[in-house]
Amino acid sequence: HIAFIMDGNNRWSKKNNFTLYNGYKKGAKQILNLTKFIFTNTKSNYVSAFALSKNNLYRSKRLISILKKLLLEFIDDINNQKFSLDFNVRFVGDKSFLDKGIIKKIDLLENTVNKNKKFLIIYINYSGKDDIKQAAHNYHSVLKVSKKNKYKFEDFLLTKNIPDPDILIRTGGYSRLSDFIIYQSSFSELFFSNKLWPDFKTTDLLNIINKYYFLERKFGL
Repeated sequence: HIAFIMDGNNRWSKKNNFTLYNGYKKGAKQILNLTKFIFTNTKSNYVSAFALSKNNLYRSKRLISILKKLLLEFIDDINNQKFSLDFNVRFVGDKSFLDKGIIKKIDLLENTVNKNKKFLIIYINYSGKDDIKQAAHNYHSVLKVSKKNKYKFEDFLLTKNIPDPDILIRTGGYSRLSDFIIYQSSFSELFFSNKLWPDFKTTDLLNIINKYYFLERKFGL
């Protein structure tokens, strides 16, 4: 399982004299290209992408409008089979900020099941802290009314049934998780790249994967 924090689209747009829309659109194509590469060349069945954090919603209305438009185009292109995808797409996060029409199209996309059991998980309006808080609340509520504890805490996270990432990559030059799957990445190998997300290529990914395979993973101190 390989996870990405896709940072640097905004800065890349300014640096290359692209509009914000076209910069983020290039970033969206990049995650599809990298996901196809991962599923074709590795044994990984899961790719996660942090597309929009809860904190991002406090940014300018113009940026949020652009991201919503891109999300709608992204979903329509997949539903209309403009992209030939040999994997499933799922969304994790609070979708309540989206129009009902977009949510219906997300539901349609998520109900289109590919039998190969490979998944691209896209996180939108997601907060790792909120995920933990809500899971703790729900877990405690169940324990109060259930005589037999059949559940694990992880069953109440938004990432239930999604394996924890083995590799977590952040582009854009910052070395922090920024509230992304902070519970689930406890034992993930973290890699930070100075490249802006649209400039992050398959060769950069391969270098990280090769470093990962040479690590002796110790699940402790």
